[in-house]
Parts: sequence; C-alpha cells; structure tokens
Amino acid sequence: MPGLFSNYRIGQGGVNLVKSPLHLADDELTQAQNAELIEDEDIGGDGALTKRGGLAVLNGSALTGSVLGMHGLPVLTTYTRTMYAAKGTADTNTWMTSTNGSTWTNVTAPLRASDNDKYQDENNERDARRAATYKNLIIYPGNDYTQDTDNPEISFLDGTNYLKVQHIGVGPSGNGSPPFAITDILAANGKIYFAVHDPGGSGANIAGRVMQYDPVTGKTTQVLNPFGNNTGDVTGGAPSCMVWYQNQLWVGLNGSATTDAIGKIVRAHPDVDTTWTTDVSNLRSHISTMAVFKGDLYAGTQSSVSTGATITRRLSTGVAWATQVTSGGGAAGNGHYASMLVDGDTAIYCVEYWSGGTDIIHILRSTDGVTWSTDRDVDANDSIDTTNPQEPGQSLLYNSAFYFVFRSTTITATDGFIMERSSGGTYTKRNTSANLSGPLVTLVART
Repeated sequence: MPGLFSNYRIGQGGVNLVKSPLHLADDELTQAQNAELIEDEDIGGDGALTKRGGLAVLNGSALTGSVLGMHGLPVLTTYTRTMYAAKGTADTNTWMTSTNGSTWTNVTAPLRASDNDKYQDENNERDARRAATYKNLIIYPGNDYTQDTDNPEISFLDGTNYLKVQHIGVGPSGNGSPPFAITDILAANGKIYFAVHDPGGSGANIAGRVMQYDPVTGKTTQVLNPFGNNTGDVTGGAPSCMVWYQNQLWVGLNGSATTDAIGKIVRAHPDVDTTWTTDVSNLRSHISTMAVFKGDLYAGTQSSVSTGATITRRLSTGVAWATQVTSGGGAAGNGHYASMLVDGDTAIYCVEYWSGGTDIIHILRSTDGVTWSTDRDVDANDSIDTTNPQEPGQSLLYNSAFYFVFRSTTITATDGFIMERSSGGTYTKRNTSANLSGPLVTLVART
C-alpha cells in the first residue's frame, strides 16, 4: 500500500477527458460540472473547491408558451471610478472613498491596509508603500497580522467582495522569522509583483525578495534570487520600489546605510532571466521612487551622509544615469524624493521631503524631465506641522486631476491630508485632519 499522499492542488489542473485515470495529473479531474475554486485564503485558499452557485433568474414568472430562441442585445453599462484612500487606526473606519476628489466618505470595508507601524524597520518609512489596480480589483497589503509573528497578507477588493488571496511566508535569505512588510505592489506584464522586506541580512545588505502573483493560475512564486548577504543573494538592500520599463522589471533597493554613492537599481525579465542584473549601484543613496517619462527612466533617491537627495535620469538611448536636480534639504536624516507621478508626455511630478531646521515639503513638476520647479510649496501654504511634518504617500491621476497623499504623523493621528491639483494647475487641500496611512488607488466597478 502507498504511504500518505497530500494533494493541495485538487482541481487546479482542470477537467481532462482525454487521459486515462492512471495518467491523470494529481491536480486534474474527470468531471467538475458544478465546482469552482475558492480564492479567499481565509475560507480555503486557491486549492479548495466549492459548489458553484445557481443561475440567476432572468424573469420573475414563467413565460407563456415555449422558448424557441434567444437573442443578445447590448445592455447599457455604467463604469464607476472611485478613489480609495487608506486610513490608520484612529477609529473603526478603514478607508475613505470619493468619486469627485472633493467629497470624501469614511467606510469600514474593505479591511484595513498595513499601517505605519508595520514599516518601522530600517528605512522603510521611505519605501513606495503603494496599492495597485488590476482590471476591476484593488490589490493592497493587509493589516490583519502581527509583525514578527504572522505572515503579512495580500488583499483584493472588487468593490463588493474582500479576499485575502495570499500570505507571504518566510523568505530564503531572512533569519527565519515572518516578513516585516510588503513595501510595494506593481501590476504589470499581466502579473502582480510584491516587494517584500524580510528580517535578517547584515549591515546595508538587509534581506528581501520580489514575488509575483499570476491572476490566471492563482500561483505565487519568487522572482529570481533574493536580496541579502547569503551566497547568491543580491546585495545593497531590500526591494523598496518597482517599475516596468523596456519589458523588464526594475527594482530600487533600500537599506540602513546613509553612505554616499550606494543607490542601487536592479532589473530582469522575470520569466526569462535567472538572476538580477545590476543597472546602477552608485546613485546618491537608497531609492524611494521610480517612474517612466517620455521614454526615459527616473529615480528619486534618499539623502546621503553628506549630500541632499536627488532625482536622477537614465536615457532610453544609453545606460548612464545623470542627476537632474538635488534637494535643498540637508544630508543624512530622512531627506528623499517620493511619489513620482506621470501625466502622459505632458509632465512628471515628484514630492521633495526633508525634515530638519527648515522643513521642505514641495511638489515638483517638470515638462522635459531636466528642468524641475516647485509647483506647490506645501510646507509654506498647507499648514504642515513644522516640527514633525507629514511624509508623502501615494500619488494618483484621477479625472484629469492629480492627488498627493501626506500621511498622518502616527497611526492614530488625524493630521494627514490630500493635495489636489486641478487640470488648470490650482492646488486645493482636501481631507484636512484625516487619518491617512499612504495608499491611494482607483477602483473601477461595472454596473
């Protein structure tokens, strides 16, 4: 008799009517007319089968006579685009929503996104910390876990249903403890990529990895080799921000050092390459944000021990990186550029942040990627706390207007807000005295 056999993928191979029973794969079925896979990890996970729901009634009462045929006619479809801004833990409300950018409503669903306390390790206050949109889904890091005890979760929202799709387990280059946090999420190349910060590593070579989720197969796999100080690891920091550029995944790294000329960005074709390629390793300091504008790649760095943060450009026609602007803020500390946002080929935006003797919280704008100017002096005009200024969160283009989140100073504080830039260039402060944790994303719902 054979020993114990465990099958965690029942039904994921679909129905196969060609193979004989002896040749069927472990995950294939011979029939499954009324079965479907459950995606929500809390009630079974991707490998669990459940009975498919019944068909919806088309008409309220039986038709007279026999149905001899049917013909499909186009039905008016309405698409509603709603902004979701993640909240901290000041109260039971978890998100704020808006369909016009000016009026915001507190809601208690979906469940809360990762709060600021999940990002206290190393320099993770300056990671991208974004949510993402894929088709009609919002994908974001959930908050329903205890750091260093539980595995952080990836959550989906389709406007009605909230799903915990995946928990990210212990990494190969960490110290054996669960990951600290999901530092960035990117939907690209038909996949959803997660940047993970793992505990462990040493010095500047802190641990982490990039994971990818395939919405078609439901599989989550690690992308190439991890980051850390073990043999075969990528050194220079843990993944902090991502962008898809020239058919490759580019990853900026973040770490604990503030040394000059250590900013590192790696790249790879996720389903082709076997290792990451280092594209640059001597930018000002660690990387906080990246974006593509007019075919060129831009990176916002942190300040180093001796010099202010920079915005740096890599031309599409070459491999060299060149500094476009240097922050007027001081060295070391918490200076960085964040929240890069692109308006097609018209303009690129970035938030400059530095907290010190004279705080700097500016929204910068450039139409050519070379000359940058202050589009909004936030610290001078928008009642920033000059002794403990709010750090930038996610940025978003919505209905021809631009939105920039400024996070609450603590997870329970109500001093966060959103800056709106109209298509005409006028700035308006929205959600004054709001409890904001950073993520800002748009959900598209069809009715």
